[in-house]
Amino acid sequence: MSYVPPHKRHENIALRASSVPPLSKLNKKPGKDDKTIIYAYDYISRLFLVGVHDDDEDYFHLQLVPVSSEWKRDTEEKSLGILVKSDFVKPENPWLWVSEKVEDVLILGFGRAKKMLLSYRSEQVKLRLIFRFGKILFHSEPGTPPSTNNLLYGSSETVRDGLLTKVSALKKLKKSFQTNVPKSYVENIGYKAVPDMGFSIEETKELYLVKTDLNVLRHLVLDISCLDQDLDMRLMVDSKRTLTNLSENEIKSLKELTDSAVIDPNVKGGLKWPLGKSSCADRYNVCGVWHTVTTTYRNQTLKLQITDADRYDFRTGVGGTTREVDLKLKALSAILLKEENVERKCVSDMLNDCLKAVWDYFLKLV
Repeated sequence: MSYVPPHKRHENIALRASSVPPLSKLNKKPGKDDKTIIYAYDYISRLFLVGVHDDDEDYFHLQLVPVSSEWKRDTEEKSLGILVKSDFVKPENPWLWVSEKVEDVLILGFGRAKKMLLSYRSEQVKLRLIFRFGKILFHSEPGTPPSTNNLLYGSSETVRDGLLTKVSALKKLKKSFQTNVPKSYVENIGYKAVPDMGFSIEETKELYLVKTDLNVLRHLVLDISCLDQDLDMRLMVDSKRTLTNLSENEIKSLKELTDSAVIDPNVKGGLKWPLGKSSCADRYNVCGVWHTVTTTYRNQTLKLQITDADRYDFRTGVGGTTREVDLKLKALSAILLKEENVERKCVSDMLNDCLKAVWDYFLKLV
């Protein structure tokens, strides 16, 4: 962490560098518009619709409809969400359905992540197993109005009377996960989930984060559409570390970079640099800034983080404010990380318990 003089900071500024194996082993752009996330070369991505099986091709109907403005990043965005028929019958215990579907791929993805980190002897790396809550969005091609027919090019095999008749077609569409939840949702978590699940507050931390490189490597992304709920969820495995083995010259360069930062609440991300000062030593360039306020809660097995963030990415010119909720599966992650041959029943039981809590507290807006 580089030092910022007291007269230039009102909160902490943390500068983090990347934790990565060689770039030849990474996939920086799994999608043509994804420029800000690094993926492992063998990363796994899946889409699950709760209560819908891959072979439900002929009788189950889903409709893609324009999402409300609260889920759009901007007014020009053309995004669609899933609407189900009123006669949809959900599984009796949907959390058990999800657990059964994701358990194998979760263990596979976590195992791959652990193997990669061990092969590169990354000592300060932490593997993180995270639930994130929001909305799965599907996107139409530029220049076309958002509709099911346009997304699927009017194929009679996949669309009939405006309804999606083949579930597998959804998995071919470009999608994103919008995590900006309303304030009322966060308040409800504080009123219900925190006391009922035995969470205790650990800390509230305000930070300015200066990103000179990408420091999160993603290994697994499971998007889970909870059809009878207000919100969807994303289960992720990623690895993250703070680089500590810096030379004196590198430390000096990073200090020069953060020392020249000026706090400005009127700019996206909350920080700005004088002209020509956002890079140093021909090595480090500021690629993004985050101003975050994060409240962290813990219980015996989970870590809950609620974050208000103001972010700006210098490379894409995209920024904005979000309110996000992450649930980190600390106990399950520790078992998967330490155990060579993990007992499957133990994994199943812990995953079932966590998903039951998610269904009880984290998928309803009110």
